[in-house]
Amino acid sequence: MSILRLPGLSRREFLPAMGFAFAAGLTACSAPVDDAGTPRRIARQVDQLMTTLSQTELARNPELATRLGLTEAAVGYPFNRYLTDRSQATYERTRVTRLEMLEALEQAPKPAPGSPQARHLDTLIAAYRTAETLFVPGHGQAGLGIAYPYVADQMRGAYIDVPDLMTRAHPVRTAEDARAYVARLSQFADAIDDERRRLDADAAAGVIAPDFILRQMAALAAQHGAGPPDTHILITTLDSLLTGPDDLEPGEGEKLAAQARGLVETEILPAYARFGARLTDLAKGAPSQPGVWQLPNGDAYYDASLAAYTHAGVNAEALHSLGQREVLALADQLDAALTEAGFVEGTVTERLVALSALPDQVYPPTEEGRAALLARLEDLQARADAALAREIPRVPRTQVAIRAVPDFLQASSPAAFYSAAPANGTAPGLFQINLTDTADWPDFTLATLVFHETIPGHHLESAVTAEQANLPLARQMIWNVAYGEGWGVYAETLADDMGLYADDPLGRIGYLQSLLFRAARLVADTGIHRMRWSRQQAIDYLTGVTGQPEVAMAAEVDRYTVWPGQAAAYWVGRQRILDLRERAIRVLGPKFDRAAFHEIILTGGPRPLDILEADVEQWYGAQVDRTD
Repeated sequence: MSILRLPGLSRREFLPAMGFAFAAGLTACSAPVDDAGTPRRIARQVDQLMTTLSQTELARNPELATRLGLTEAAVGYPFNRYLTDRSQATYERTRVTRLEMLEALEQAPKPAPGSPQARHLDTLIAAYRTAETLFVPGHGQAGLGIAYPYVADQMRGAYIDVPDLMTRAHPVRTAEDARAYVARLSQFADAIDDERRRLDADAAAGVIAPDFILRQMAALAAQHGAGPPDTHILITTLDSLLTGPDDLEPGEGEKLAAQARGLVETEILPAYARFGARLTDLAKGAPSQPGVWQLPNGDAYYDASLAAYTHAGVNAEALHSLGQREVLALADQLDAALTEAGFVEGTVTERLVALSALPDQVYPPTEEGRAALLARLEDLQARADAALAREIPRVPRTQVAIRAVPDFLQASSPAAFYSAAPANGTAPGLFQINLTDTADWPDFTLATLVFHETIPGHHLESAVTAEQANLPLARQMIWNVAYGEGWGVYAETLADDMGLYADDPLGRIGYLQSLLFRAARLVADTGIHRMRWSRQQAIDYLTGVTGQPEVAMAAEVDRYTVWPGQAAAYWVGRQRILDLRERAIRVLGPKFDRAAFHEIILTGGPRPLDILEADVEQWYGAQVDRTD
């Protein structure tokens, strides 16, 4: 079992806060205070604690540091040379370390209530408490703000994530970057083997993914582990990147390329083969249906997952019923919108299917068709960008690019996703769409997709956070799903408020279908994990309600299978933002400023919904106080 050791870094250097004596900060203090009213000594102690936490997390997760686009100076070691240690030993040490971190956070002196630093501290405490609730079962993966019941699945794991890291995020601007690329390749086989061992250990404890998930994983392992080495994506990527650095020693590029080919041939491809063979064996004894209720203490795990992705006290049965009610209400709205657009024959679902199949809605599965689809997305994004100034006081500078998912990642990638711009400013934000089958993307669905992923959705949220929120590094590492995806779905409604569907009645039907899909997710996720639905039952439900293709809905069900609770965050987060907006309108009346409301939501950065609610209440309460 390999354990990543970082030269020059010790536990003592990365965990000084765990031995801090905070008593001095808790005594009465007459020292000068900062602008928020916090004594400066307390502010310094909290800042130091947050710095220590970020260094500790990034020491354990060098891949995260790369994806964030951080510098070695900010992180404290040459992280681009290392892969994240995926061994069982590190998983167990992580829990102990995070318990120490949580204790330090809870014992820290308190900044002034309502101050940005208080918000930072509260957000970190919530993230570490949530991580602990999902660490307790002792299986899968548990991080800050995200958790999975299984060590790896069809969407994630070293066998997928490392090629994605190396081809999309690892920099090769200098000779040292190129050397670091090869150094990471030398650790890749161990990373795959470590996850294979952890999968075995979890399976022995009764935690095993369904057979249909394991078979998908085996197929992906075979795809990523296919030879010959010379044409493997890890090698072709390095060959391309080696043309960039101009400080390589004579002949060094050829030596690095040869070393990389040797690693792929003798270590990485055999590790893929071992991983795929073990997945095939595990599938023979795995359950045939989804649902974490099958795991030891599975109901408790699902309750903890739902709470982590939404809010404390959430009830699976209540969410299931809520989703069913919202589905009925949205079907009525779609019925009216379809009728107004001239689609009157058949049920709502039948009319949505018919609309999706119209010739003018389908982009041909050719290079020209894919290019036209991408151009359409760019046009829609430009329209939203032009209207943005009315919705936020300061429009961010960071740009967003729209790209197709690379061919080699299509099988393991979601349908569409957004990646934030790196902190070093070397690239824009990136919206990627999976164009395996262009028929998955009828034209009337594209507007809402763009508004969710770019402007005014994820890209706006991410860019405002980066440019205006002034978050400490510890906060930048945590993304709250209910906040982030809640904003993304709220952005779909905001686009309607902005008039972006005013001259596009079919686009508005796409918007309503998207909302219908979000509501149906509540029903399907809780159906799978609490009501014990079969895989086919869940597929049939989503297909019958949303009118989307069975293949796409099967992929959705498989996603919910390995990521319980996450799908509920979209609807719950959106509804909380809408509720807060309505409350602010009632309190402020004609003085309500939607752009100012959005600024309060976005400049606080990703945080739990209860902290978001407190921030909004403080904002409109202060305005009321000023007018009294």
